[in-house]
Amino acid sequence: MANTLKNKISLSNRNSGTIFVWLGKIINPQKNWIILIIIFIILILTSLGFDFNYYQQIVSGDMYVDINRADLSIQSLKKNELQNILDNFEAKKTSIATLKAKNLVDPSI
Repeated sequence: MANTLKNKISLSNRNSGTIFVWLGKIINPQKNWIILIIIFIILILTSLGFDFNYYQQIVSGDMYVDINRADLSIQSLKKNELQNILDNFEAKKTSIATLKAKNLVDPSI
């Protein structure tokens, strides 16, 4: 097993740095790290650009607009319907209290 692993992974030293050969594919860690760093820098610059644009919209006032209270149409609640609902809940509450006060027979016996 160890002998086959040695055949699959070999190490060679070239001028650009250490290069690994694994299963016939050349792996250059230095190149891979440079690619990762470039991607990271691009993501940070994109994020900073987006945040700066968002900040400029907020500061300039384009993002949030004041709305006049008179322009808003607020639907008023119907007091009679609310009172009927409250009365219904009170009736249920009293009926539950009277049922708890009675000595009920357990039907499972």
